[in-house]
Amino acid sequence: MTATVQEKGPGLDGIHYTGDKGPFFGARHVQLILSALAMGIMMSTKSMFSVLIVAMVKEGSSVNPDVPYYDWNNVNVIISSILWSGLFFQSFSGHMGKEYGPKWFVAGALALNAISFSLIPLAASLAGSTGVICCRLAQGAAQGIFMPMTACVHGTWIPTEERARLGFIGTCGVTFSLMISSIVAGTVSKSSLGWPWGFYMFGILNLAYVLVWILFAHQSAETHPYISPEEKRYIQTSLSQRPGTNLPTPWLKILLNIHVWAIIVAMIGGSFIMTFVQSEKSIFLDKIMKFDIQANGIVGSIPTLCGAFSGVIFAFLSDYTVKSKIMSTVNSRRIFHVIGSISNALCLVSLTFVPSDKAAIAVVILCFESIFMIACIAGGSTINVYDISPKFAGIIVGIASTIGDAFALFAPLLAQWCITDQDDVEQWRLAFSITAGIAIVGAIFFGVFATDKRQEWNEPTIDYKVDRRFSAMSIEGSLNKF
Repeated sequence: MTATVQEKGPGLDGIHYTGDKGPFFGARHVQLILSALAMGIMMSTKSMFSVLIVAMVKEGSSVNPDVPYYDWNNVNVIISSILWSGLFFQSFSGHMGKEYGPKWFVAGALALNAISFSLIPLAASLAGSTGVICCRLAQGAAQGIFMPMTACVHGTWIPTEERARLGFIGTCGVTFSLMISSIVAGTVSKSSLGWPWGFYMFGILNLAYVLVWILFAHQSAETHPYISPEEKRYIQTSLSQRPGTNLPTPWLKILLNIHVWAIIVAMIGGSFIMTFVQSEKSIFLDKIMKFDIQANGIVGSIPTLCGAFSGVIFAFLSDYTVKSKIMSTVNSRRIFHVIGSISNALCLVSLTFVPSDKAAIAVVILCFESIFMIACIAGGSTINVYDISPKFAGIIVGIASTIGDAFALFAPLLAQWCITDQDDVEQWRLAFSITAGIAIVGAIFFGVFATDKRQEWNEPTIDYKVDRRFSAMSIEGSLNKF
């Protein structure tokens, strides 16, 4: 089979595209904003549960005495249950996204997540914690489908030289939604409406966004009806997209690649510490720092806001250091991830040494913890997957997310095992220290084995020929099956 395609340069690393990139705000930006909003709405339902569950099991959390509460002793099991079903679906959803495109899978995942989240109050009243776990399992399935699909969106729409800054736009929706959902969860739980309305409000919002996604999202630049020819050429050239071709997945080469495993191990550490913080932060603030439910939600949102603003800076800084040749791409990825992860881990442990009457110090530490966490996302291992294989990014993210979440399952359970008395700060310190150690090990492994070289299995065998009519490379070659 022969095809005429465009590539970023005469090698796997390429050069910066110097041709016409189309409008300043183009179709790719719209698609990334849609992806950011979808991710934000999806993940808000996951994160705000850690605030809502505190209200669900605490008598008097609402000013309305008619709002129910439940005396459950398996809160951490309930929190972790969302990860159980997600493992199965993440393992193959990236492949499905590559084969058939992510648009309709994302729509289905959003709808399933909305319905299952909205049903949690009813499930709690009818079947107790078992009913809630069932709803969380359905949510996990939706989010297991969704996360690798976002990598397919990014791998299809983000040009190589814009990975960090546009990739962060694709994830900043999470940051802002976590902030808003945390405030709403705490405020609504304290009000006369009570915690059930936290589920209803965000479930309805999630369901409404399904229609927005269906109307405006598109599978790729090739199928977009309104994209300019210049922007389409820019995207396809940068990402080596070959219209009308669908390369087979080199599963064995992916699974045996040490650089893929660098991303996987980094994601294990990152997923574990992020899951632990998201699931246990509200309980820690309630039991150790003595925040009430409304203050808990507000305080939880402040670090997220800091992370959002710092993420914008880190994303542009990551792209700038590479584009201006201050450092190589791989060193940029290593520095952002390693320093961010280790600093994040140290912040987490130091939080357990703050006295309960020094709440302001705890908030400051949480802000720095969020800033360093975002540094990893904006310029580290998260975008490194697009360096080594933009074509199979969704599949790699699916594999890494599956393995990462398999380990992250134990984050809430670690708290359950280590913290038998939630008012004992020493037990919290032990759990925090173990979590920090896992994150640091993952960061060091990534620092040693990460690369920015596009892997040979991402590309078919190609003979390169420069066409100077474009300020990029034109490639003519035969596509040999793996």
